[in-house]
Amino acid sequence: MANTVFGYVETSGSNVATFDASSIVDIERTFIGPAATLWSFIRYMVRRPHPVARYAYPTSIRVSPAVGESTRSVPPRDPAAAVIAYDVAQVTIRYGMTASQVAYWPEGMDVPRRRKGTWLELKIDAGGEFLTIENATWDGSQDDPFSPLPPGESPVRRLYVAQQQIAITWHGVTVVPQKRFEDLLGTVNSTAFLGKPAQTLLFESYAPQMEVALDPDFPVKWAITCNFLYRGVKSGDKTYGWNHELKPQSGWTEVYVKTDSGWALRYTPKDFTNIFL
Repeated sequence: MANTVFGYVETSGSNVATFDASSIVDIERTFIGPAATLWSFIRYMVRRPHPVARYAYPTSIRVSPAVGESTRSVPPRDPAAAVIAYDVAQVTIRYGMTASQVAYWPEGMDVPRRRKGTWLELKIDAGGEFLTIENATWDGSQDDPFSPLPPGESPVRRLYVAQQQIAITWHGVTVVPQKRFEDLLGTVNSTAFLGKPAQTLLFESYAPQMEVALDPDFPVKWAITCNFLYRGVKSGDKTYGWNHELKPQSGWTEVYVKTDSGWALRYTPKDFTNIFL
C-alpha cells in the first residue's frame, strides 16, 4: 500500500540511497500530492527521520509543479503580486546524517537532557597543569627518606592535576535561555554532570550564534557553545575539584572567600542538570 500523508503518495523509483565515506548516506525520496496541503506535508516530514535509516534526517526539500495531462495550472490574477499556482506538487526530500547526532559519547560521560528537536555537539581537549607542593619530600636515600630536596625545579615539588576543556554546542535552539546561562556562569556543578563528580566542572563561558535550519516556521535558530573546565584530583575514593587546594599541613582543603553575606565557597555550586532544557 502506498505511503500517503496529507494526500501525498511516494512515487515509483523513490527512496534512492547512496553511501560513501564522506557524507555516510544520501537518500532521496519523491512524493506527489495536492498543492493545497503542501506546507502541512512539509512541516510533518521535516522533523522526522527516514523510516528505515533512522539516523538520517532531511537536509533539503525541493518543491516543483507536477506537470502532466492530469494536472493544470492556475494563472495568478495579479502576476506582479503572486506566482502561478498548480493543483499538484512534486516534493523531493533528501536525507543525510550529522555525525554528532549519531555518535556515542565517550565512556562514562552522560548525555545531558535537552529540548525536543535540538541536539548536542561535543568537543573535548584533555590536558592538565602542575601544582607546586610546598610540603613535598624526596626519597633520596633509603637511610634518610627526608633528605634535602635537590636544587632547582625538582619534579618532586610538582603534582599533575588532570584538566579537560569541554565544549558542548547546543544546536537548533529557538529561544536562548539567557538568564539561565547568566545565573550559572562562573559556578561549579553541585551534583554529578557529564559523568564528572560534584564541584569539578566550572561553567566558564557561552557563545550564541545564529545558524540556518531546515524549518519552514523558524528558518534561523541559535547554536550555543557552552564551555566547561574540568579539574579533578583523585585521592583515595575522593575527587577534589575547583573548591579545594593543597595545603602544607592539612592536605586538600576547601577554599572559602569572604563576601558581603559572609564566608562562602570560592565557586558557588549549582545544579547543571537542566542547562539545555
